[in-house]
Amino acid sequence: MNDEQVGFNLADLRKLCKSYIDYTRTYMDRKEVRRINRQRSSLDNFVFQFSSEVVDFSSQYGSDISISYTASNVTGRPSKFPNYGDFPQSYVMRTYGPWRELAPSRKCPIMPQNAGRIRSEDYIILSFTIPVIPLVISIFETFTPGSVVRISGKVIDLPDTMAWRLLWEGLPQNCNGMRHSRLFAPKLKHIKELVKEICIEFNHSQLDYYTELDAVSMGGILKYPENGELDIMSVPMVTHTSSGYVYDNNEEQNQELLSNVRVPSMASNIPISTSLDPFLKLIKNIEELENEWRKVPAIDYTLRLPNESLMQIFSYLDLKSLRLCMRVCKRFNNICTDGYFYRELNLKPYWCSFSYSMLISLEPYCDRMTKLDLSWCGITKGILTIPFNLFLKRCGRNLTNLRLDCCEFINDTTLIAINLFCIYLKELSLRSCTSINFELICPPQSLTEMERMDFYRTNINIDYLTFYIKDMPKLKHINLGSCKRIECMDHVAHELSIWNKQLVSVDFWKSYTLSPTGLRYLTVLKQLEEIDLGWCLAMSIPGDSLLDLVKSCPKLKKIIVVSLRGVCDRDLLAFADYCPLLEQIDLVGLRAITVDACSKFLQKCKNLKLIDVNFCENIKEDDVKNWRLKYPNVCIQFTTSDHSNVYHY
Repeated sequence: MNDEQVGFNLADLRKLCKSYIDYTRTYMDRKEVRRINRQRSSLDNFVFQFSSEVVDFSSQYGSDISISYTASNVTGRPSKFPNYGDFPQSYVMRTYGPWRELAPSRKCPIMPQNAGRIRSEDYIILSFTIPVIPLVISIFETFTPGSVVRISGKVIDLPDTMAWRLLWEGLPQNCNGMRHSRLFAPKLKHIKELVKEICIEFNHSQLDYYTELDAVSMGGILKYPENGELDIMSVPMVTHTSSGYVYDNNEEQNQELLSNVRVPSMASNIPISTSLDPFLKLIKNIEELENEWRKVPAIDYTLRLPNESLMQIFSYLDLKSLRLCMRVCKRFNNICTDGYFYRELNLKPYWCSFSYSMLISLEPYCDRMTKLDLSWCGITKGILTIPFNLFLKRCGRNLTNLRLDCCEFINDTTLIAINLFCIYLKELSLRSCTSINFELICPPQSLTEMERMDFYRTNINIDYLTFYIKDMPKLKHINLGSCKRIECMDHVAHELSIWNKQLVSVDFWKSYTLSPTGLRYLTVLKQLEEIDLGWCLAMSIPGDSLLDLVKSCPKLKKIIVVSLRGVCDRDLLAFADYCPLLEQIDLVGLRAITVDACSKFLQKCKNLKLIDVNFCENIKEDDVKNWRLKYPNVCIQFTTSDHSNVYHY
């Protein structure tokens, strides 16, 4: 079909569009002025503010007794933005990239289809002084941006289980080529309620190094316009200048960062010419064809499938879709209520609406439940401790994996309930459960099958930990990172060496009371594959203890010795000589290691996948470039001295 058959060409179409645009401009100028004057008054109450308080968070690189790399650094005005680099005054989380999933301590997924297309790994909840209707939220990223995947706002004066509104959602971004700071202000969904708290969720899988946040701001109005109209295009935007942070009404930025822009449709004003008849005929033919299809009797071949096939199909559905299928027909309802589908439950993606009624609605089908993930479900305060303990009594007898990360409703009585009712438990994760005081000790009855314990950022003490370590002979993984109430980690290491000889991974991150003496106790752990000694300041000069450990543990695959100033070339070469399976090693801040030792190490470690030599004073940029050319399969992390660039393979 050529232009003559159609009846017009592209030039004619351009002229038609241009004449329409010129017409609308001249006709709408006066209307536009009146509209702006009406709505300008609605933006007089626009409020711009930075976050004032950290309500909650899932992890941080720093410790609770420090100010470096902690969540509290994200409050207030930016201190480093627009500078780009690694700054202790920023907020940093514990992981980046795929390396945690490649480590020996990785956790098996629970109901992975329920995690959805966009999976969250960390979160932080921030509070603002003045509640506003949010129009723009800006995140000041000063290092390795791109991990924000979801922003939610908490509406005031509503129950927590009904208060959270999704403001923005998107896939993690691969910004590894970006070597400058970023002011991330995504297009927000339009709501009319006042918001005082926001939750930012992160996925670090696309990052080539740790992400760092300097501040978070929120701009909005105090009251929705009475006429029900809001001109989003006239909302002032905050930008950074040499004189500070100012409002900016730049139209191009507003178009990029704000949503719900109403664009007048041209099609309704362009007269339809007879020259467009071929298109009208095509539409008519399609409608006639659809009418013919409607005459064909509908046959639902799905209902002809046997129940076994339908169960296999439904097993790939997430929990929400499964519940919707129950409404289709009686047969689907009977299949979807089978306990087979509820052997694993992952309610973490539904944290924003989690409540006790949600849990109770699933209870009739949980008689065979073996794995339960309620991580983050304490954010909404939708369930109390006693009702949850009763749920464990009724449905926890077959549980093998229980994850309760960041759940405020978990306290000492819950630990007693777990000990009494979950007799087959193999995994218990209590990350950042700061409401547990670990004061009520119940004689262990059911922890003999335990293989994984995660106490990261909890208040666990020596007495409680020692009491239970003795009754977990099958323990393989334990996380004691940032446990500030453990007065002597050497004693814990001694107990682990006696009672838990099957240990595969142990995390002592920020354990300031672990000394070379405690490290020597671990030399009996022949199955050890991963150890985290990062920021164990009492280990700064390990002496021969680190050398003895690697000699005794030939299966080591991951070693973290961040900021252990006394680690030298002798230790590094020992890693290569005695740990042939080594895959990941973190050497950040080791000032004593040299280029020659690193070259020999890279040459000997045939299975190495990751080495981090950031802030190693003797390592230069040219050395790293040569290593990358010679070892292209190894990710070599290195930051230049001016913090202006991060190189990766």
